[in-house]
Amino acid sequence: MTRLRLDYRLAVELDVPAVTDLICEFHGVSFQRNVDFDWGKMEDWVSDRVNDDGSLVLGCWSGDFLVGAIVGLTFLPPYSNRLVAGDYIWYVRPEHRGGMAGVRLMKMFEDWARDVGAVQILTGATSGINSKRSAALLERLGFVPTGASLYKDLM
Repeated sequence: MTRLRLDYRLAVELDVPAVTDLICEFHGVSFQRNVDFDWGKMEDWVSDRVNDDGSLVLGCWSGDFLVGAIVGLTFLPPYSNRLVAGDYIWYVRPEHRGGMAGVRLMKMFEDWARDVGAVQILTGATSGINSKRSAALLERLGFVPTGASLYKDLM
């Protein structure tokens, strides 16, 4: 783990390529690595999230290098009029794990979700990357485990 000064800030349009690159790295080591990664599609999606008031793209930076990020959004469940928040990605590059980067990103996401009126956060350790360790961290942060996440490759 590298101990450097890290800065946390909302991503702006100029950060979209760096966030997309981080998500590409995440994809490459996740259980979804066998599903193709469309850079342009992901870049458009990240850009949409950056420009959407119902989304959060928060990065953890070491100078100009993005070491981690959380991308989250809010939604109304089909059975409720109460806002819920969920994260699409919560990823810290391996050389920066073990410190506070991931914890701070999640706590800042939680603060944002509360501030926009969400009544619940849905998250999980579902990428297949250090799942037990990630789940244990989430539990220490007050999240309650529920259900299971499973997948099946069809090709």
